[in-house]
Amino acid sequence: MRVRLARHAGFCMGVRRAMELALAQAHHGEGPVFTYGPLIHNPQVLELLKSKGIRVLEEIPPEGSVAGGTVIIRAHGVPPQDKARLKRAGFSQIVEGTCPRVIRVQAIIARAAKRGADVVIVGDASHPEVVGLLGHAQGRGLVVSRPGEVAGLPMLKDVVVVAQTTQTGENFAAIVQELISRFGPVEVHETICEATHRRQDEVKSLAQEVDGVVVVGGRNSGNTQRLAQVAALSGKPVFAVETEEELSRAELAHLETVGVTAGASTPNWLIKRVLRELGAIRSEREGGGSYILRRVFRFFVRSQLLVALGAAGMTCAASLLQGLIPHPALAATAFFYIYAMHILNHFLDKEAGQYNDPDRAQFLAKHRAFLIGSGIFSAAAALMLCVMMGPWPFVIVSLISLLGILYSVPVVPPSLKARLKFASLKDIPGSKTVSAAGAWAVVVAVLPAVGFEAWQPAALALAFVYTAVLVFCRCAVFDVLDVQGDLVVGKETIPIMLGEEGTLRLVSWLLAGLALLMLLAPLAGPPTALCLLLLLPIAGLALMQRVLSRGDMLPGALSEALVDFNFWLAGVLALAWWII
Repeated sequence: MRVRLARHAGFCMGVRRAMELALAQAHHGEGPVFTYGPLIHNPQVLELLKSKGIRVLEEIPPEGSVAGGTVIIRAHGVPPQDKARLKRAGFSQIVEGTCPRVIRVQAIIARAAKRGADVVIVGDASHPEVVGLLGHAQGRGLVVSRPGEVAGLPMLKDVVVVAQTTQTGENFAAIVQELISRFGPVEVHETICEATHRRQDEVKSLAQEVDGVVVVGGRNSGNTQRLAQVAALSGKPVFAVETEEELSRAELAHLETVGVTAGASTPNWLIKRVLRELGAIRSEREGGGSYILRRVFRFFVRSQLLVALGAAGMTCAASLLQGLIPHPALAATAFFYIYAMHILNHFLDKEAGQYNDPDRAQFLAKHRAFLIGSGIFSAAAALMLCVMMGPWPFVIVSLISLLGILYSVPVVPPSLKARLKFASLKDIPGSKTVSAAGAWAVVVAVLPAVGFEAWQPAALALAFVYTAVLVFCRCAVFDVLDVQGDLVVGKETIPIMLGEEGTLRLVSWLLAGLALLMLLAPLAGPPTALCLLLLLPIAGLALMQRVLSRGDMLPGALSEALVDFNFWLAGVLALAWWII
């Protein structure tokens, strides 16, 4: 079955911000943490927050009855009177989690009410956002959910119209026309969030191009319900689900292509689980050969064989950059070491993997014994090959292997943990990406120089930097895709430190700098043709960074393979240059 994911599915900016604030308090805050009302409309997310010790405060305690603690205002916002009561209750910190788009609507209403205008809010009267908006209207607010309700309004003179940020544009426009017909000119503020417009327009287009649409989100989520309604207008079958367990495999098997979208309060990991389940459904229109090839390809990528072969290819490229002849033992060492490192690290990092890549997590669980066994065998094989090459290769690979083992082990004494803010190497912000790049560069670039005892500092530095930058950028791009899961488990990755856009800018600058270095490198000795050929993997990785960050391709086995293909490409191009 072919699956197409809407580009703007999942958390909107306001929900993502509220989640980041809540998880930051859970991991680093002091004292009890509460959200005033459900933070967002998604039961799975609320259950996750509960597991992190974040409790829902349904009612405001009496004045002075609370001794400290933190309250996070939900993304929908609350009436200003409630904020004042929370402060009087005794909470030591009130964290503003209201979506900035909602804050803008609150400000419009407050200004209108201050001048004595009547405020009409187009929305659902019982929705938390609308309840919060009414609180800013100073008793001059009215709620209209359908055009037919305008006739029941009292006579109004100075009318200001705003919308609940997740309303449909069609409903808002129809109500505005009814208001103008009855009250004459009115002041209109089209406050529907741009993200809501994009999602609804996108699902309209998507529904025309697929055989059916799956909408993922909480049943209490208004914007998710509206997405399903918009999709249903196409006449195509629509499947509204909260989790992958609710998918009807029998009904979906009749379809060849399925579109997937999700509400603004749906986390990436739920979307990925739905995508995994859909990908496992064999469409009645799919041939047997195609299905088998798809399963073999998935095994090849998920087992880390693809990236390990890429490491072998990179070793050939790094050797030739240093003027060394590619040696099978060096390529095999890189293959075995990188395979072992990636497999074992995925098992050590399985908590985040449950959120970041449910498909891989399921694969690891299913083939646990084989993968761990092959990982241990590969580590031993890499060390044995190093023994055959001499003492220094063995020492180097042993040291980086030891560092890899110690990466997740608490090495900082408890007395220093509070001061340093980390207990193991993996707790250091950005350490995963930096350590992976360093380990690759040592095995791929340094080992050939040590094995051949041919030290050419400039050429070695070029090969080291070429490898390290490509691997760093690879990891950083995947870290951006995995940012929600990393936030959940409290990992301090580079996107969490710099932000997703900041990380992508860093990747772009690094790749541009590496391309410039390869253009200038022939001045120091390396062959011009080889350096120019090795620009292609840089361009390939830059292209994949753009494609994935824009949401033009589903994250998963195919996108991972296309990223890692650039390491294969480096090896193939280098070997072709050497042979020719």
